[in-house]
Amino acid sequence: MTAGVILVLAILLLGNVIAIISDRIGTKVGKARLKIFNLRPRHTAALVTMITGSILSALTLVTLFATSKPLRKGVFRIDEIQTKLNKTSKELTKAEFEITEIKNELQRLRDDLKLALAELNKVNQSLKKTLAQKAKAEARLKIIQDQLNQAQAEKARIEAQLNSTQNKLSKVIQQKRNTRKRN
Repeated sequence: MTAGVILVLAILLLGNVIAIISDRIGTKVGKARLKIFNLRPRHTAALVTMITGSILSALTLVTLFATSKPLRKGVFRIDEIQTKLNKTSKELTKAEFEITEIKNELQRLRDDLKLALAELNKVNQSLKKTLAQKAKAEARLKIIQDQLNQAQAEKARIEAQLNSTQNKLSKVIQQKRNTRKRN
């Protein structure tokens, strides 16, 4: 921020110097009653003042660009910077959408797991009530145990997917931070 304040102060100071020098040169040309291109002395003085101011302004810009690399980059690469910012913003929006979709899918899988666990609890209660029908209950228990194994395998897969999603989220957040630091 200090560099920006110094830059603004330098531009203001050089603007004053340019105005003073241009005015002095224009006044001298006007008093000397010089004519350029068959213009009246008054118009010649105005023309000389404008040309002098333009030359001094150009020299000021050259000096500022030569001394300030961030100013040079900012002025000459503004379109590239804006394009990169827009691209990064779109990528961020896409990543946020994907994260939302993954969270929704994860919630659906958690709900399914809760339902499976609730079903397992019902079956266990039913098993306690039906001790008289032991053979039938053992067959049912085997089916439910298979479902439990599938649910646990699904849980392990979901946990692996959750870890992967969290890693991707961390990378996206890091990229966002890096992008903010660059801009």
